[in-house]
Amino acid sequence: MNSILRISQTALLLCGSALTLTSARADEHLFGRTLGAETLPSGTAELNHFLTLRSGKDSGSYLGWDLDMEYEYGITDRLTLGIDAIHHHFSVRDNAELGDIEGYKFGGIEATAKYRVLTPFKDPVGLAFRLETGYLWTDDVGGFSQEEILISPEILLQKNFLDDTLILALNLGAEWAWGKQPAEEYNKEVSFDGRMGVSYRVAPNWFIGAEGRIRSEYPLFDLSFHEHTVVFVGPALHYGSEKWWATLSWGYQVWGRGVDEPRGNSYAEEAQNEFRLKIGFNF
Repeated sequence: MNSILRISQTALLLCGSALTLTSARADEHLFGRTLGAETLPSGTAELNHFLTLRSGKDSGSYLGWDLDMEYEYGITDRLTLGIDAIHHHFSVRDNAELGDIEGYKFGGIEATAKYRVLTPFKDPVGLAFRLETGYLWTDDVGGFSQEEILISPEILLQKNFLDDTLILALNLGAEWAWGKQPAEEYNKEVSFDGRMGVSYRVAPNWFIGAEGRIRSEYPLFDLSFHEHTVVFVGPALHYGSEKWWATLSWGYQVWGRGVDEPRGNSYAEEAQNEFRLKIGFNF
């Protein structure tokens, strides 16, 4: 009888440890842009810092730094709410369209809500819906003034393989934005965004993967008025522990097309490279 009790106690401890590990790693960002379908456990919070460097255009020297400081809180096991502040710093020299720009600009405020319908750890596939809205004072191309209001719904899918060591994620979303003048020629636009990533756990706490992203923009909400489309592809390296995680990624523009840009890349609103460091702290 005592042996049975000891075995039962051991099994309960192991199950508790497994649940703790799963909870601690819920909603980690394995990729630079692609998101998973998991949410934070109820009553837990996460403080994230996303540092992005966008470099390279068709002329001159272009460096655009973005810092997003985000706070997320698990309202329930299925619902996570977040708010983040966006900052920019630009260092531009001899660019044909932007000229010379140097300095810091506050970008704006965004709020997010993520609701998980299915979990990838228990269901055949993970499914979540995410809604983002925000007010942006400054555009992220050259730091020009605007009064942009945006709303962006997304569908997040995630499939885990090989005892959760191989992760596949797919995101599909759209964004409607108003108030983009005077930073841009047209006051409103709609954009469509698709992202996909695959990551494999090569060692305890370590994941190596790759992701791709395609984005298209249409001014005036007119789908016959195509402004530009870009495709980014690149690697992602992730480390996750119980209390914090970090992801380093690189997106390279492999193809692009825009108005008056027939050479296979689009640089009017995009860059050649996108390097991203993401750090999250759980508490």
